[in-house]
Amino acid sequence: MRRRTLLIVAAVLCLDLTAASGQQKEIRDATIADPEVHQVVLENDHVRVFEAMAEPGHKSPMHSHPPMVVMSCDSARMKLTPAGGETQILDLQPGTVLWIDGTQHSWELFAGSLHAFAVEPKSAQAGAAAGAQQAVGAQEHEVPDATVVDPEVHHVVLENDHVRVFEVMAAPGHKSPMHSHPPLVLMSCDSARIKMTPAGGETQIFDAKPGTVLWIDGLQHSWELFAGNLDGFAVEPKAAQAGKAAPGE
Repeated sequence: MRRRTLLIVAAVLCLDLTAASGQQKEIRDATIADPEVHQVVLENDHVRVFEAMAEPGHKSPMHSHPPMVVMSCDSARMKLTPAGGETQILDLQPGTVLWIDGTQHSWELFAGSLHAFAVEPKSAQAGAAAGAQQAVGAQEHEVPDATVVDPEVHHVVLENDHVRVFEVMAAPGHKSPMHSHPPLVLMSCDSARIKMTPAGGETQIFDAKPGTVLWIDGLQHSWELFAGNLDGFAVEPKAAQAGKAAPGE
């Protein structure tokens, strides 16, 4: 199984927001400035999630983003123009993962297809760390964390004060033993049919498709991949583990 390369290139995208403060009030959120490309697919007390999709030639006008983690499902080459900064080239690949502290930019897609998800933790917008993460393996009923039980499939690619991110990759026939997940957002880049067996529950069939996005409050289960390719990301907001909503929510 191929292992995708983690790229933490926040420095490429992040701006000096102090220098751009004179423009800050005039620059609209990406989902307002370019809503056909940046489409909100999920929002709750802890996160807002949007899916970004575009084809070559698309030009996205100047817009802003709050702190977020971005995950790419496809390959794309983009020309980024930060507010008050120099134009830069960004190459996205399947599996690219970026943490961005907040940015204001426009962009043009030169080649490939943009298909990415962005998860905006509301705790990061409030400027507060989420607090200590629950110890891995100390979940309810002592069911170990997925990244401990099945680390080749549930592979952590990024962690900071606000989120832990892991990619999920498996081929048909893989059986993942009983494990636990804290509250998370699950995003699928491919199609897969999975037999899920929750702890103490009945077995169910789950069909994931490209673009599937789910919020899961916390889960203990095992699963088996019947068909397709399991390929996606999970983002665990640490504020949700601590039982906190973002201030003002």
